[in-house]
Amino acid sequence: MIKIFGHKSPDTDSTCSPIVYAWYLSNKKNTEAEALRLGNINREAEYVLKKFEIETPKLLEKLEDDDKVIIIDTNNPKELPGNLEAVELIELIDHHKLAGGLSTSTPVKVTMRPIACSATIIWGIMKSEGNTDIPTNMAGLLVSAILSDTLKFTSPTTTEEDKQAAEELAKIAGIEIDIHAKEMFEAKSDLNGMKPKDILLSDSKIFELNGKKVRVSVLETTKPENAIAMKGDLLKGIDELKKEESLDFMFFFVVDILNSEAEVLIQSDSEKEIAEKAFDCKVEDNQANLPGVVSRKKQIIPELERVVS
Repeated sequence: MIKIFGHKSPDTDSTCSPIVYAWYLSNKKNTEAEALRLGNINREAEYVLKKFEIETPKLLEKLEDDDKVIIIDTNNPKELPGNLEAVELIELIDHHKLAGGLSTSTPVKVTMRPIACSATIIWGIMKSEGNTDIPTNMAGLLVSAILSDTLKFTSPTTTEEDKQAAEELAKIAGIEIDIHAKEMFEAKSDLNGMKPKDILLSDSKIFELNGKKVRVSVLETTKPENAIAMKGDLLKGIDELKKEESLDFMFFFVVDILNSEAEVLIQSDSEKEIAEKAFDCKVEDNQANLPGVVSRKKQIIPELERVVS
């Protein structure tokens, strides 16, 4: 049994893509595989799985020494289980920059593309191998991941390949892209009953930037005012996470999907200085508006890395 999983704090792509790839290997390649998750999935992913009647993957508690694994949607060791060196990594599928730090004892099949979503890569693999006859629910999972990662094609990471894949998959799934994306984003925007720390970690990654440990959290929403209204509690949550995880810095970006902009919440003076240099903005009352900023991968991390020291 091959174990397939994405990154910690799984989003829609790192939830759905392992499910589809496990189905593909099991049903089309005669290779038994199981999709797993490395944490609680977010509300958008919950909505997608419910819509397409797919069970939530089991939580991966720990890896065993003889496990065979496939990693999708990350190559960053900080986003993965700590004992990867003890297992056999047989394949890696990703669309992020090389983070460094992964080491294997045997050669690994690696597919990395400069596109917006891992699901697009997986669909490309299926097409190249002549296996486009997939169930409607599997197609639904893939198109959902693409719509999520591209913010329905408005993110600067979006490529023509992502758009084409989404359109092909939407036809197979029998869904209308605009309606489905609206429903997904509404689910992602629902903060009812969520604690500040849950919000901060719902889409969050740790990076090593110039020797500093930096957590960057993002909330993509059609209702940014709901998160901003919780600013005081969110800032306290940031402070707690920095202490618990020995972080040097932490930033929380509330991305307004409809208006293609972000509000960044700033907890300390040192982070204020970094944010103002990185984004050429003015931080007032612990927040700043960032017009046009929607992508952590392409717009946020490169600018933070440029100034963090």
